[in-house]
Amino acid sequence: MLRRRKPFVFLALLGLAMFTPSQAQQRNQADPYVTASSWTLGIMTGSIEGTSLRMVNDLAIALNDGPNLRIVPMVGESSIRNVSDLSYLKGVDVAVVQSDVLSHLRRTKRMPGLEDQLQYVAKLHSEEFHVLSRMKYLCLADLAGRKVNFGPAGSGSALTAQAVFEASKVQVEPQYLDQGTAIEKLRKGELDASVFVAGKPSFAFEAIRYTEGVHFLDVEFVEGLQRDYLPAIMTHDDYPDLIAPNETVSTVAVSAVMAVYKSPPKSERYLKLERFVDRFFSKFEQFRERPFHGKWQEVTLSAPVAGWTRFPVAQQWLKDHPDSAAAKSGNTPLQGFEPGTTENSAALGKREAGDVRELFEKFRRDNPSADGTDREKLFRDFVRWYQQSNLN
Repeated sequence: MLRRRKPFVFLALLGLAMFTPSQAQQRNQADPYVTASSWTLGIMTGSIEGTSLRMVNDLAIALNDGPNLRIVPMVGESSIRNVSDLSYLKGVDVAVVQSDVLSHLRRTKRMPGLEDQLQYVAKLHSEEFHVLSRMKYLCLADLAGRKVNFGPAGSGSALTAQAVFEASKVQVEPQYLDQGTAIEKLRKGELDASVFVAGKPSFAFEAIRYTEGVHFLDVEFVEGLQRDYLPAIMTHDDYPDLIAPNETVSTVAVSAVMAVYKSPPKSERYLKLERFVDRFFSKFEQFRERPFHGKWQEVTLSAPVAGWTRFPVAQQWLKDHPDSAAAKSGNTPLQGFEPGTTENSAALGKREAGDVRELFEKFRRDNPSADGTDREKLFRDFVRWYQQSNLN
């Protein structure tokens, strides 16, 4: 399905490349509806079934301002390809990638030196790790030696799948298929399970239901995953045709990161990014309202991303606007930790919100040096403390 869309993506990029700033300016003066200009910003996203394309489309709806700023969402192929496109493909100024892609590049040295040229504007939403299997398998370990689709080679799903199965010490026979093909093979019994990484609820699972003999498997938040991932949960509300009303599925999640290439100050790309950051951060509060995607509710623009360096303009903007919604979002320690309001409560079992607050306060008393500025690290430390204290 992605191959058929490639020509359209190519033509869109070609169109951007053909406009010089002076030509675009002349066209804009002649026709107010033509908005290609030196302030056109291309953002490469994930697949058509993924969440990042919808999030970036929200950005375009909210921030497009004729010749002053135009955001062009682009359908990408994979995290690795998005990083490559960001570095070498004209017209791509920003790429939404999974946060674990940087660890992968450093570990594999697939693109030597490139990891030092990547920076991030902000952490966006979480993307859940979905494992849809035939009903006969009850846990991840049951898939040992079985055919499991990881997604297209080099994709974000494939990278995370490799990390999760290695950390869980489960060896499978990986397949590298697009999600649509994998779902069909799962139906026919030609595949044992399929992995897909996307923000819940994902369109990828709209055409299949539990009556076809499939279900989601739990993924344990093992120690080897606690550096790059967060605990997560999926419920009946997310997938009413795959998860029963009284059931939850525990899994892990990876952060979607808005990545940029390290550009010289005052260069054309740097100035475009500077304008984009100012508009995006200034208007951030409106993304939490309808009709924008529900995943904006969990976005914390000020949150650091482990292993990444923030784009200097974004860092300075947050420093200069400490009272803004962008700088303050997510600063409350327990915001998003309570059952019923976030996927992160999976690691805390079925406890009520009041119990979680009491446990968190006990954790802070027992660990007065715990860093409260890095929300994700704070939560990971809280989960470890909870598990080691045998309170569950």
